[in-house]
Amino acid sequence: MIPFGGLVLAPRPPRAASRLLLLYGLGMTLALPCYALLATERYTLLARLVAWLGFGLALLPTLVMVLRPQSPPCGVAATGLVIAFFYHLGVFHERRLLLRWGMARISDDSVELALLLAALATPCMWLGWFLVGRLRPGRILPQPRLELAPRTLRAAGVAIILWSLLADALWIHGQLTTYQPAVSVIQALAPLELGFALLVVHRLGGHATLRDRVLFGGWMVLVGCIALARGMIMVIIRPFLIFLLGWLYLARRIRLMPVLAVLAVVLLMQPVKGEFRQRIWDRPVEMGIAERALLYLSLMERHWLGSAAGPPVDAGQSLQRAAARTGASLPLAHIMELTPASVPYQRGATYRYLLYTFVPRFLYPDKPIAQQADVWAAIMYGYTTERGTAHVMVGLSQMGEAFINFGFLGALGFLVLLGGLYRICDEVLLHPGAGSGSRALYLFYLLNAMIGSEGSFAQFWGGVIQTFLFYGAGLWVLAVRRPLAVDAGMSSRA
Repeated sequence: MIPFGGLVLAPRPPRAASRLLLLYGLGMTLALPCYALLATERYTLLARLVAWLGFGLALLPTLVMVLRPQSPPCGVAATGLVIAFFYHLGVFHERRLLLRWGMARISDDSVELALLLAALATPCMWLGWFLVGRLRPGRILPQPRLELAPRTLRAAGVAIILWSLLADALWIHGQLTTYQPAVSVIQALAPLELGFALLVVHRLGGHATLRDRVLFGGWMVLVGCIALARGMIMVIIRPFLIFLLGWLYLARRIRLMPVLAVLAVVLLMQPVKGEFRQRIWDRPVEMGIAERALLYLSLMERHWLGSAAGPPVDAGQSLQRAAARTGASLPLAHIMELTPASVPYQRGATYRYLLYTFVPRFLYPDKPIAQQADVWAAIMYGYTTERGTAHVMVGLSQMGEAFINFGFLGALGFLVLLGGLYRICDEVLLHPGAGSGSRALYLFYLLNAMIGSEGSFAQFWGGVIQTFLFYGAGLWVLAVRRPLAVDAGMSSRA
């Protein structure tokens, strides 16, 4: 039995490991003709082969973690899954890239180069993760334990979820401000994902009863209602991803249920999201949570099943439209097409926010926003106008941002450094002596790192230290107060 991250994991039996390796090899073999024959006409045969190779490489860190439970947790594995999903599976549905003036003109060379960079991204980050690990950073880095009692773990998770749902309900009814700085503060004080991370750690620690599992499902249903009422798909996707990451990193097992649930949510909700928002967001309405959720469900029913006014829509087109939000290879190719031909290399300029990240805004009112690079890229690469950025946010992936600043080879070097950064975070939060609170904080960080990889570097990493300190301090208070409370109770009984 091997202790890691505060849990005891058994080595994978040789027969089970052999089966998993055989399954991986068989899957990659079967995937090759699928890539060659089923990818859209936008991709050349070379691009398809590179995407197939990149898909296999992106899954390798996850495969190693599952095969070797005794190995250190690898944050690169989670981002590798994102790369596989957004880039290497995108070749099956991406056909064109629409800009504000029309369809982007992207050469085959740029598409092939973009897929090559995406294919090398995971190995480069994995290399940086390994090299930093060889330096044994755990000897000098802080490694908090943050052990919470099982009851405290469950109570804190439930309290955070309830507070987050209450904040969403108040927003829906217009009882909370929509002033963006205030919204950011309220969201920071109600981190729904951290609440679910605490419950997942409680469950994987062997403390959850049947009642706890039923209640966990109930919280998921409530979050789903809020997601429907707000018209925001990510609200329901994030808890599923926390569940998936918990099993992968803490139990070293792959659970397909969260993956299938996320795919179902995206495919069913995405095609009617725009129509729902036009009805709810673009005009003042007096509708409660249940009425909004039922409206979204009725739009989904009409879209997929049809109505008396018309037949159901073409399922293939709807799936294509839903999947379009998960394609990232053509946006990366578009960056390569225009850089440096039309947009010069930025030589690190898009990372300027990092110079001011620790300066409070009240001391520096003109401090740049963390999304400055995303806004700049959305304008420069033709997605929207400067005025349009007030309503539309187009993410600039960290991979694309690295190319904009340093070119192809420089981007590979940047990705190696990024992998080293992942290793540092792994060593701080999920070290062998990590307690339950630290494990929950690690899942919360990992989810946001995954999602943040498709946004600019400063948007996530510019605030990661503050995030660790803020939520870590809260968990530390819960962890150190428990013994005091017990002592006080014993004194009073005496």
